[in-house]
Amino acid sequence: MELDSYDKKILKLLQQNNKISQRTLAENVNLSASAVNRRIASLEEHGIIKENVSIINPTKVGRPITIIVEVKIENERLDLLENDKKRFVNCPQVQQVYYVTGDFDFLLVLNVCDMEEYEQLTRELFFKADNIKGFKTIVVMQNAKQNLHVIVD
Repeated sequence: MELDSYDKKILKLLQQNNKISQRTLAENVNLSASAVNRRIASLEEHGIIKENVSIINPTKVGRPITIIVEVKIENERLDLLENDKKRFVNCPQVQQVYYVTGDFDFLLVLNVCDMEEYEQLTRELFFKADNIKGFKTIVVMQNAKQNLHVIVD
């Protein structure tokens, strides 16, 4: 799907507030509400809009600790790699999973209520797994910025 200027404007506005009414959205991009609705449906159908979510303040719901983990795997054989990735993806405390280049293989972003929960996760995710060579834990002291906005030009 090729994005035109209307699609790009819609995407920019939806990234700022995905609860914006279609009437307001239509007024801002100079289209009818039905045209905006069709475009949003097409953007979703083509996988350009992946999800509509609310960003929750983790501290307000008792999960104040964000942890970043660098994971080194033992063997990059495809089936082992997929098993590791699947385990990370299926863990509810893991918010983001990146398979990366460099000194380690996976970068994980986790959210936990306390260090005891993280310690238990390390056992499940890393120590009990046969293919984990090592991991490095980085505890976030302050979250200065959090969003998933993509620049749409």
